[in-house]
Amino acid sequence: MVQIRGLRDFNDSDLADGLVAQGVLKRAAADRALKAAQGTGAALERTLLELGLASETQVYQHVAEWLDLPFVTGADIDPVLIKSLPLDHAFLERVEAIPVTENDNGSITFATSNPRGADAMRSISFHLGQDVEPAICARSTVRQSLGNAQDATKEVGADAASDVERLRFLSNEGPIISLTNDLLSQAVGDRASDVHIEALDGMGRVRFRVDGVLRVVRTLTSEDLAMVTSRLKVMADLNISEKRRPQDGRARIAVMGRNVDLRLSTLPAQHGESVVVRILDREALALDWEVLGFAPNVRDDIRGILGQASGIFLAAGPTGSGKTTTLYTALSELATDARKVITVEDPVEYAVPGVMQVQVRPEIDMTFARTLRAILRQDPDTILIGEIRDQETAEIAVRAALVGRLVLSTVHTNDSLSAVDRLLDLGIPSYLLSATLRGVMSQRLVRRLCATCSGAGCDSCDQTGYKGRAVVTELMKVPAEAAADLVHVTSAADIPSASLLRQFEPLRDSARALVDQGVTSEEELLRLDLS
Repeated sequence: MVQIRGLRDFNDSDLADGLVAQGVLKRAAADRALKAAQGTGAALERTLLELGLASETQVYQHVAEWLDLPFVTGADIDPVLIKSLPLDHAFLERVEAIPVTENDNGSITFATSNPRGADAMRSISFHLGQDVEPAICARSTVRQSLGNAQDATKEVGADAASDVERLRFLSNEGPIISLTNDLLSQAVGDRASDVHIEALDGMGRVRFRVDGVLRVVRTLTSEDLAMVTSRLKVMADLNISEKRRPQDGRARIAVMGRNVDLRLSTLPAQHGESVVVRILDREALALDWEVLGFAPNVRDDIRGILGQASGIFLAAGPTGSGKTTTLYTALSELATDARKVITVEDPVEYAVPGVMQVQVRPEIDMTFARTLRAILRQDPDTILIGEIRDQETAEIAVRAALVGRLVLSTVHTNDSLSAVDRLLDLGIPSYLLSATLRGVMSQRLVRRLCATCSGAGCDSCDQTGYKGRAVVTELMKVPAEAAADLVHVTSAADIPSASLLRQFEPLRDSARALVDQGVTSEEELLRLDLS
């Protein structure tokens, strides 16, 4: 076996001790990073950067010293050599290695940002038929060097490459890491669902969406905005130099002792990029009907529908109305050792124990419909479809329900009756709806009046008068005696004559009841058009 000098298997405690001994970290900081790394499963060197405890250069330079290997920067790497070797760039990025120089003894020096990557170096050596000498570099150096090699092919100007390199360097320095982490930690602490980082004319603006409403929390200079944007892109493994096209990525951070998933979306706008970070805090997600605010009778009715062996149960409402949380709560009860539960989602937002969750990938033609066909061959008892958005998906969902599966899904409609209209519009015959549809839950989330100030505004609610949200529900059940009413329905307009399907409390009545109980306000109902 080819011996790779310096690179070796080691545990994070060894590396932490070495960094403390070299004076890079204080013992308390090293212990903090070790605890976070163990909790997230990330390498210690990555965790140090995410927590802003050291800069990228500091970390990797001292890793190199600790392993007695050279430390390489982007200036040491020749893009022509990268292009000349028969190695796929995607492979190099995946193993975090980059060729640096050919040596007089016929070997090639490869720099890596993975100090545990001896196996990858052996693979490179075997593929090239040459000995490999290892060196250490920052992770950004690998990405930037590969990007420079591609830019050289496309004859991108040197000034643009220089600007990108500067942004990458600055985004990995301690102050920007700390600023970015502070923003994300504040968002988690404030219970924000989304962070909006927007480029305005000559400045940047940061807004949090809390309880469904956006509010400004900070302004940024144009330079800080560019570096925070770059830092977020680095965290999500996005192309830092691409500013002309939208990008999407994911990241995970440790905040206040718990793991938080981030979903990042960038969009080119008039004055620069707009970045939205969706915060998916699994530990703050309560999959419990009572905690979520469902009335006992509604909870029992839902459980009655879910207790049936087959059929379709839909959650309806606009984006941000809590549909996915409702279905995840249902799944958490259905996922027992006796049931096979599979989901197809875009994307998978939260992991549900005991459930097989699949994410669609349209870029490789793994669509909802194609994935659903494969799932049906997996002998499922219950299937969750992230959204019924086209005729093919709707037809497969109905077919699955007809052959004995319980199917859960969402539709973007304003109320329960409109969900029936939506399925009819997608080409599902009414006689099939009557045979499969078991119920539709339409819902909204309204802000709760602050318990501390009763809506007057205080420090506890950031002077808004509201803290937390309550669910407003409208559950349309389709029992066997009502199913016959659907056979002759051609649109939602026909349903008023189907009296059994009208025996439910409409959304507006449910919302009015919350006002009468002092849970929310008239103004909140007006804001959501529920008055």
